[in-house]
Amino acid sequence: MPDPQGKTAVAEDRKEPPFDGGSQPVPHQKEPVPGPGRSAAQVVTLVLCLLVVAAIAVYIFGR
Repeated sequence: MPDPQGKTAVAEDRKEPPFDGGSQPVPHQKEPVPGPGRSAAQVVTLVLCLLVVAAIAVYIFGR
């Protein structure tokens, strides 16, 4: 049996403002700012790159 006021239970649960037409404003959320620390993957990559450069330098200048 329908509700005497013509509303459904789902519509009563939602607390939305009435739709005025057009696009609705979206609340702006700030972008998360990463901290100053480096991740472990960045440190490992930098160390490997430095080791490769050092190995190339030793190979070239060690002859």
